[in-house]
Amino acid sequence: MVAPGDWEVTNNPSQFVRVMQLTDSHLLADPGALLWDNLNTRRSMVAVFKHIQQQRHPGDLVVISGDIAEKAEPEAYRWLLEYCQDLELPVYCLPGNHDNPALMGEILNDANVSTEPLITFESWQLILLNSIVPRQPNGHLGKGQLDFLNRSLASRPDLNTLVFLHHPPVAIGSSWMDAMGLDNAVDFFAVLDQYPQVRGIVWGHIHQEFHTERHGVQLLGSPSTCVQFVPGSEHFQLDQLGPGYRRLVLFPNGQIETQAYYVEHFGFS
Repeated sequence: MVAPGDWEVTNNPSQFVRVMQLTDSHLLADPGALLWDNLNTRRSMVAVFKHIQQQRHPGDLVVISGDIAEKAEPEAYRWLLEYCQDLELPVYCLPGNHDNPALMGEILNDANVSTEPLITFESWQLILLNSIVPRQPNGHLGKGQLDFLNRSLASRPDLNTLVFLHHPPVAIGSSWMDAMGLDNAVDFFAVLDQYPQVRGIVWGHIHQEFHTERHGVQLLGSPSTCVQFVPGSEHFQLDQLGPGYRRLVLFPNGQIETQAYYVEHFGFS
């Protein structure tokens, strides 16, 4: 795997697109509040952003793939908006099961922050889906979302496509988490399987790395900007890894190079 600082760089997104995926930040309204009694989620997210900015080439855009706020509090979304306005990158947000999509739409559409679900480059399009079920931890893609996915793919067969959603569409081998995945993955893949330009599917929710392939399409689960869960665990269990994120480089030929990164020596208390 190539380290971020070693990729040949161009400022022209027609050559390749560098995407930073952040997920599951679980931000709280109170700046001093702690999650699980030992983690300030604002501090952990700032640590991730600083880690990204320390790279020689921090990317072309950020996608935050859900569970932005722990309790869907307006103050949490406003803090994110304010913080992201100091970044030199566009930031796109999609909802997770802890979020309120309507509230996100009201607050997270200003300056360089957006909830726009379709992002297009010269050789790529990114589709951001809403897989949440109100007040439920599992995911579901309603008819409107599946129709949007189908239309977006049908209208641009010339563009390599990366699909983002919050919930995993495949089992990850962790029984308690697999019970909270996408409950209509069959419908989701029935749409995707019609379109050979789909190159990857990326999600959050699982607070850990996951990577496999299906019919040549990369399937990628990503670490959280706060805490990680132990892979393969039967029950809820926290890992010792620090805050993380995923970096993806999208090449014009449809190739995806990707790696997850963690903030080392991050103090949780």
